[in-house]
Amino acid sequence: MLNLKPPRLATYLLTINGILLLGYAYYWSSVTYLFFGLLNLVLAYGVGRENRRAIKVALVYIAIEFFFALLYLISGNIYSAIDAGISFFIMHDLLSYIELVYKEEKEAEEREERPEGD
Repeated sequence: MLNLKPPRLATYLLTINGILLLGYAYYWSSVTYLFFGLLNLVLAYGVGRENRRAIKVALVYIAIEFFFALLYLISGNIYSAIDAGISFFIMHDLLSYIELVYKEEKEAEEREERPEGD
């Protein structure tokens, strides 16, 4: 079993992003913001518990959100810089975590394949 710390920054930022979207849902009375706010909170819980499926879904979701935040930023919406920054740090944390998990699993696999006499 791997002894890695869960990606805490991604968990905290997904939670903050979810709370911000829930605030938008309340202010604009929008079901769409409510759905994505709850999705962020569920993904934050899954990433905090180190669920592999949640980490994969969160990575894809945040990459799409980062892309759209950059498009809005290019079109002139200055407030999208906050969303792009949050998405960037979430992606960075998740990708670093995936890299560490891959290295640990590869090392464990190499240890198992080595003969006992070496």
